Amino acid sequence: RPLATTEADQVYNCSYAEPQERHFQAVQETAGQVLTHNDRLLATFYVAGATPSAASCVATGSDPDGTSTERFVTYNQGRIGNEINRSPLGHMANPANRGAKSQNGASCLADKGWDYERILRFYYGDDAVAKVAEGSTCADGGGTPGGGGGDICQLSAGGGDNPPGCVDPSSAPDIRPRSEWGARPARANRAAHNPERIAVHHTVTPNEAADGAHWVRQAQRWHMDDNGWSDIGYHFLIAWDGTIYRGSPEERSGAHSRNYNRNNLGIAVIGRYDTGHPSEAQVASLTQMLRYLSDKYSIDLNRDLVKGHGEQPHQSTACPGTNLLNQLDQIVEMARGEASCHGGDTPRDEADETAGDVSEYRYVRVSGVSEEPTASNDIIEGFEVDSIYFERADNGSTETIQAGSVLCSPGVSNAGGALGAPDNTTCENRPQTVAGVPAGADLVVEMNKPMKEGDILFVTQHHYNAANASCSPTGTAKVSVSQDGRVWKVLDDGVSGNWLLTLEEEAFLIDEGDDTADDGDGFEVISPRPGHWYRPDVTFSALATNTEIVEVAYLADTWEMGRSSARGSNFAMSYEFQNYGERIILAQGLDSSGEVVAEKEFTITVTDYAGNIPEDKLVIPPLPDQGIADSEAAERLAEEGGKCWDPQSGGPRCTDGVGGSSIGRCWRYVKRAMERAGHNYHALQNLGPCSQFRFQISAYGFRCNADPNPGVLRDSVGLERIDVPPTEAPRGAVITWHKGCAGYHAQHGHIEIAMGDGTACSDFCGNIRSGGQSCSSVYVPVSN
Repeated sequence: RPLATTEADQVYNCSYAEPQERHFQAVQETAGQVLTHNDRLLATFYVAGATPSAASCVATGSDPDGTSTERFVTYNQGRIGNEINRSPLGHMANPANRGAKSQNGASCLADKGWDYERILRFYYGDDAVAKVAEGSTCADGGGTPGGGGGDICQLSAGGGDNPPGCVDPSSAPDIRPRSEWGARPARANRAAHNPERIAVHHTVTPNEAADGAHWVRQAQRWHMDDNGWSDIGYHFLIAWDGTIYRGSPEERSGAHSRNYNRNNLGIAVIGRYDTGHPSEAQVASLTQMLRYLSDKYSIDLNRDLVKGHGEQPHQSTACPGTNLLNQLDQIVEMARGEASCHGGDTPRDEADETAGDVSEYRYVRVSGVSEEPTASNDIIEGFEVDSIYFERADNGSTETIQAGSVLCSPGVSNAGGALGAPDNTTCENRPQTVAGVPAGADLVVEMNKPMKEGDILFVTQHHYNAANASCSPTGTAKVSVSQDGRVWKVLDDGVSGNWLLTLEEEAFLIDEGDDTADDGDGFEVISPRPGHWYRPDVTFSALATNTEIVEVAYLADTWEMGRSSARGSNFAMSYEFQNYGERIILAQGLDSSGEVVAEKEFTITVTDYAGNIPEDKLVIPPLPDQGIADSEAAERLAEEGGKCWDPQSGGPRCTDGVGGSSIGRCWRYVKRAMERAGHNYHALQNLGPCSQFRFQISAYGFRCNADPNPGVLRDSVGLERIDVPPTEAPRGAVITWHKGCAGYHAQHGHIEIAMGDGTACSDFCGNIRSGGQSCSSVYVPVSN
């Protein structure tokens, strides 16, 4: 049922004038998810709780409890079934009452690096399962633990009348019969064929048409009356609202690709997409249709067999329009039901000679091998995984260490089911308690502690007597372990049923037959995808199996958008672009000292929510022609900058010649020079992404706000960015340096004014350092 807008269901207080970026991120990452036990919704009580002082994050009676709510908190880690503690916040006999969470305690656990699902189990029990509610209209699976597995959400989320849509590509599409759109009978049957490929078209009719059936009839009229064909040429048509209409029989050749119709299925998206963009609903339906036809006719989903009309041989047409064609790579990828993740699992014939032997393992990978043996009553696709953990003997006692998080595991259903203690106790609770690993898919988990020699590794499928059950698990799998996510030691490639192995010395020797990776840095960007188009609000994430990486920084056109240290969410970070066009994205994996240990650079195109790139919002202004700079303004700025003079701090700083050193006031001195030369730098201070405070105190703050706001920079400040190395900056140009680049300050970077002779001045004068264009921005004075 819907939530009631009363305290019966919710209590809230708006502590901010408007929601902040992290609020939107939290909603997006958990959209559609509910917490369940035995497929029953839980009453997820929570209170402030006491502020715990212990490392365990469990509060004691001596801890501060300002709201007197600790008495309601339950600690159910390791408890299942009737063992759990219920909270007096609810009726103690209500099976939906599985305890109450502490907000202060959850914050403590998050600071320790726990992901959200593990925190929920800490308070609500190890058999609490986060899952996507049946019928959810928007649920982001994306490989997130408990996130719904195969649900694929559109990456190009937008606003307006067409909110983001989600589609499970493996579900059968709803195809409306010919009778529903009023089809005329065909004059004759076309030749039978065996579908082997798919062509995507547009109808070149009005976009956003409300009456899809009308335009299907119109297409049939054109084809039969104007062209003289026997029937409508397309096999399927997709209306603006996502409705799919059946055209010609799919088992017979159509008439949609000149001299290339045999064994070729035609799908037409109703509208015109050389000028407009398809709706989210159309993209979702096209995704489903591709998957449906692929499964039905064994057509591989790749861009060799799924093409736009004009991409096919001997077709002289721009159909299906640039704006649809540009999305086709992504649509085919979604139809496969795969995430774009690379964890270093590409096998090679021989082990990496540089890999060497190891002393411990942090990652476990379960790879689906086959569906055999097949049980008689199995409703889970693939090899079932209930729990992955290991036991360690220590001074006469046994410690159990479980998997702490799921890394990117495309194709795995309910990946979070592999976390926590074994809880697959009956045949009936399998859909909620196990992960399903189909043949060809990989489930990758990170353990809470590294595994060492003598530890016993468990991969458990069930916790009941399978010998007497009619639902024994299906499938065979390969189990591998890795220290860094790049080199995988294969422990067993024929696992069936519950499995355990004591890790002896030979388990830590890398040899032939083990899997290694071609890419040795253990760092891959998951989203956004290189070369694709996106709406302004983009979610960034990266897979880092390199254990040195503890934080990821995301930069656009060399200025930093933000950072994430949340490994459990694959270092996810959301950002909304203010300017559009082609953006160069750089993702940097940082170690604990802030040093860059791996990085990936690629290009995406950002549009507004309507899919357009307004000229006044282009991120990079045109490269300067000869004479673009205002020579008089440049000379004024060079003269003022060369004085190194800040009246507020008592006068000049510079001495004759060059080779001085900074006193940490480069931005202050450059600001004063810009003011005296008539450049109103204040126009940028409130535009972001850096705050007004950061802009005023940091040289990096100027660059942070200048690069994403070229129009204001040009029209109000009188500067324009040019594409040259800093060592080639002309006289009077302003040079800004990114944080930590070329040896400058790790937090504030540096700013200076070029003198035209290879030197530059700020609060001192010195030679311009080399560091490449990726580390700096150069601006020249222009007429305004």
